Amino acid sequence: MLKQKIYIVTTLFNYYFDTERAGHPATVALFKDIKARKYEAFTSFYVTDELDDAPIDKRDKMIAIIKEYGLVVLDKSEKAERIADICRSRSDAG
Repeated sequence: MLKQKIYIVTTLFNYYFDTERAGHPATVALFKDIKARKYEAFTSFYVTDELDDAPIDKRDKMIAIIKEYGLVVLDKSEKAERIADICRSRSDAG
């Protein structure tokens, strides 16, 4: 059976560390599932570029999650840009 593929947006990195947000527990659970290989998780150059704008201590922690949980970072490409655009439009809508 094929694993479901998921794309991790910038917001989820923030939720992971912000224990006051309602989405924090679900985000931590999602990352545990990723580590358990229940999902094939991706992020992209566009997300890491946004993470680079965070304060250094927070940025370093968020970037470390990529390695810790084995997220695949999609290089700059038309496909990655389309995925990022879809995710941005969905988050803007809701």
